[in-house]
Amino acid sequence: MLFSSAIFIFLFLPASLIGYQIVSRFSRSATLAWLTITSFFFYGYWNSSYLVLLTASIVMNYLFARMLGEGKPEASQSRWLVIAILANLGLLGYYKYLFPFLNFFHDHGVTNHAFANVVLPLGISFFTFTQIAYLIDLRQQIAKRQGLLPYSVFVTFFPHLIAGPIIHPRELMPQLDEERIRGLDAGDLALGVSWFVMGLAKKVLIADRIAPLSDVVFHNLGSAGIVTAWLGALAYSMQLYFDFSGYSDMALGLARMFSIEFPFNFNSPYKSQGIIEFWQRWHMTLSRYLNEYLYTPILRWTNGRRISAGKKVSRKASATLEGFTSMVAFPVIMTMFLAGIWHGAGMQFVMFGVLQGLYLTVNHAWRIFTPQGHRFHRKVPAPFMIALTFLAFLISLVFFRSANVHEAVYLLQTMCGIHGRGPAFDAFPYMKYIPPTSRFLSHLSTAALSLLICFFIIWALPNTQEILGQLPKDEVLKPSILPNLRWRPTATWSLGLTLLLCCAILLLDASTSFLYFQF
Repeated sequence: MLFSSAIFIFLFLPASLIGYQIVSRFSRSATLAWLTITSFFFYGYWNSSYLVLLTASIVMNYLFARMLGEGKPEASQSRWLVIAILANLGLLGYYKYLFPFLNFFHDHGVTNHAFANVVLPLGISFFTFTQIAYLIDLRQQIAKRQGLLPYSVFVTFFPHLIAGPIIHPRELMPQLDEERIRGLDAGDLALGVSWFVMGLAKKVLIADRIAPLSDVVFHNLGSAGIVTAWLGALAYSMQLYFDFSGYSDMALGLARMFSIEFPFNFNSPYKSQGIIEFWQRWHMTLSRYLNEYLYTPILRWTNGRRISAGKKVSRKASATLEGFTSMVAFPVIMTMFLAGIWHGAGMQFVMFGVLQGLYLTVNHAWRIFTPQGHRFHRKVPAPFMIALTFLAFLISLVFFRSANVHEAVYLLQTMCGIHGRGPAFDAFPYMKYIPPTSRFLSHLSTAALSLLICFFIIWALPNTQEILGQLPKDEVLKPSILPNLRWRPTATWSLGLTLLLCCAILLLDASTSFLYFQF
């Protein structure tokens, strides 16, 4: 069930809220049970057979958690944690990586047997890594062991079940106590609905309208010229931005309707002046997860080896070539390599991850070897840094969107003119397949204008958190042309958001799945 579907907006969501209000009058257990039931229904609506998988995953990890409780021997807890992590990764590996891995050998002539890929269960990466984080936090005594009912809500609460944000138990569990779940709050409901509508508009009115241009280009690379290739790549960068930004807004808005606060997951990443800052603002909870559960352990392992070899692990040591390589470059590249694999089993995702690792390494080198105040910093204007960061990410997105590495390289070559200028944009033969709701993309002038409008929204206007007053002023990246645009629960805002909702509803039938659902 999609957040941007009619059945979700007009049936599931109202029923969930009304039921929540009714059962909250009875007991905390009844309220948690209602949230669990609605979340299971939400997940099972897509494919009821995978409810067994979700249930088995929850029960398995709940039992593992009981082996990590206080009073258990340290050695026993460590052993059970390793077993739990391997069991979770094994389950994820079977559905997400095993058959693509076997078919990789078939495609390269190593084996003669081709395997049919299994259907990837929605959200398996997210609910698997959410539970691994819970077990690790439990082992480190950061989290507390929970009963089966609150634990089920923590894992399955439908606003974050399919595509995040990835939530720590310490962020959600305290909000499930008696004081917080006492029914609907008018202020939270108004804020949540407004947040949801803004996200829905991003998804339906922008991302889904731009998507056909990137689709026809990436599906027909051999017929694209330079201009078409660039516009196709730029269209995908806008589609992904507004798709994920819209999803993040909708998830936070849905949670707030139930008076539950989620951590921010998206904060104007295309305004970033470096790739380090970019990953602090793009899929923020995934970046946090990678830092805590991959980068930090890898760094500790690397530093441990250096200490054993009698080498220093100080900041000064990292400013040497040898120290930088082992203490910065290796942990960063390895972390992003694994992040690439997390997104998918294809080599194109590996390339995406490696590129991000290399970008981050270069950015770290810039910070370490040319510290703040250096004359080079004073000479580089902010707009140039923003444009350079965006261009670097755009190149990596070509791999992220392509079906394989060969197609990604071909499109990049086309963008560089290696295959010649190619046909003009208006002569691209596949524009006829663009649906009527996006027909404006069929002509160069209107397609370019549409992308310029997207850039204007991203770079010149405040983001959703800023409009809703959820961000402190010191976290706003740069002043927008409407710095005083602030949401209020007033008739004017209600009318404006209602009109926005009506426009989105008219195009619900043309809406597509969120891009991050495939991960």
